[in-house]
Amino acid sequence: MSEVALLGIVHDPEGRIAALLPADLPRLQHHYARIFAICGEATLPSTVEALHRHGVAVISGDDIPINARPYALGMMASHAEWAYVHLCDFDSALHWARAWPDELDVVNATIAAHDFLLLGRTARAMASLPEAQRETERLINLLFARTTGGLDPWRLLSSGAGFRLRESGQAEAYPTEETLIDICTGAWGFSRRGVAALHAQSRVTDIGFHAEWPLIARDAPDLRCGYLPCEGLEYETADRYGDQIAAAGGIDAWHARQNADMHQWQQRIGYIIQVADAIASFHPSPQ
Repeated sequence: MSEVALLGIVHDPEGRIAALLPADLPRLQHHYARIFAICGEATLPSTVEALHRHGVAVISGDDIPINARPYALGMMASHAEWAYVHLCDFDSALHWARAWPDELDVVNATIAAHDFLLLGRTARAMASLPEAQRETERLINLLFARTTGGLDPWRLLSSGAGFRLRESGQAEAYPTEETLIDICTGAWGFSRRGVAALHAQSRVTDIGFHAEWPLIARDAPDLRCGYLPCEGLEYETADRYGDQIAAAGGIDAWHARQNADMHQWQQRIGYIIQVADAIASFHPSPQ
């Protein structure tokens, strides 16, 4: 069992996660000695009760915002006993343990070898996203790569059952342009040193923190940083919406409805602006 603690973010205003717990939570518990869930005020009490009933340590309160990752950073900083933490959406972790359990073991071993590990999607996992999410996140990743100098030295290469850091001399031999580094998954691994570095400097509380955190980590001296694209971060939301998918006539039709929703596009375009503002604030343009 891993020495890494899981800190999962729960946003469940419709009470759909509870139905996944009987089958998926035992699989997830196999990978972690300790599992914690942060539940904000929008999460139904029935979900909180179900998590408690299944042995998950729940952190809840009316002061927890929907965008709970910055809150989670403060929570990690206050728990010195958490030597290494895997932070991600709780439903994503459940999906990971069911669909890609071997990869999850490798991810946790890699977290324990780093102070800040940015977890992204493989090209295949990225392609599984609905278009409105995929295309706006692609633009965020492109914006980050072009305006910050990127994070290519962090890339990890697959090597059998594990991963190794790419040697600097391989930069030309290994094609980094085939996929952009993905900063949008909301999944990371941290050591105590990584948490302390971020907690001391992070100020962004909107979606722009997705850019701020890796920039802080990149500039921090002596942090062991890496980037690992994962299959298990494929689109997991469909796991909770079988009824709607069936009613729509299949997942393609369900995604088509999402992609036709102007509110989805407006919200996600707003995220692009928040990330751009965070980058500009971190590295102001010369006058």
